[in-house]
Amino acid sequence: MPKLFSIRTARRAPPLLLGLAALSLAAAPAGAQESAGLPAAIPDAADAFRKNVTLLGIPPATVAPDGLVFAAASWTDRRDGLHPQDDASVAAGFGMGLGEGLVDLQFTANITSLEDDFGDSGYLSVKASHRLAGAAVPTFVALGTDFLGAWGDAEDRDPGVTASLTMFPVLRLGAQAFPLMLTLGGGDAVSDFGEEEGLFAGIGIGLSESFGTSLAYNGDNFDFGGSLRLPGLRNWGLTAMMRDVFDEDDRQRVVVSVNWIAADVF
Repeated sequence: MPKLFSIRTARRAPPLLLGLAALSLAAAPAGAQESAGLPAAIPDAADAFRKNVTLLGIPPATVAPDGLVFAAASWTDRRDGLHPQDDASVAAGFGMGLGEGLVDLQFTANITSLEDDFGDSGYLSVKASHRLAGAAVPTFVALGTDFLGAWGDAEDRDPGVTASLTMFPVLRLGAQAFPLMLTLGGGDAVSDFGEEEGLFAGIGIGLSESFGTSLAYNGDNFDFGGSLRLPGLRNWGLTAMMRDVFDEDDRQRVVVSVNWIAADVF
């Protein structure tokens, strides 16, 4: 559920920022997504990036830092936005760095439904991310693939590929500074609910050290959500999202996720 950036950069980040960065790494089947925080990558912007910047509903160009393990459980009141019954999903994974200036990798196992026996339906995901050197603001590009080795109900989906770009500018309003997360991307299974090529885009903002919110276009409709860091529980977080928030496709549903991370596991 949880969200991130370059492995080397993440290792230099203070623990608070590392937790911020990871707590939205997602249980993708239920609709939560990664988000990211940044360490002091820009002069005088460190305070801004202590805020809980988040982006839900689309895949950003950031990955979990090297050695970080994450897990998430999500619940939705309408499975796939179509079926009236509620359902849940689970995701777990880890980040691995290949060296400074190279790419960082994220591996995720997704359990897509808990309606029947646990683990009887799911797939694997892999994403590679690279930070662009010399960019005016922290900028990342990524290439990812989903539905690898799919089983159970997910078996009908072919593997899909997405490419994305994510930037982290800072919005200054008077004496206040707010971190932004901007993502633009596309893939071969994005629009028509994962059946056709399409584009996605979104913007997120960190409003405080505890709370951030975002709006994203997922290729078919818009998702609106927020992320909450729990005071005193830096390894835990909550996200809530309204998918198809404007009910354009009659698929409006709520997704609530609980996220956990552990840094420097290996």
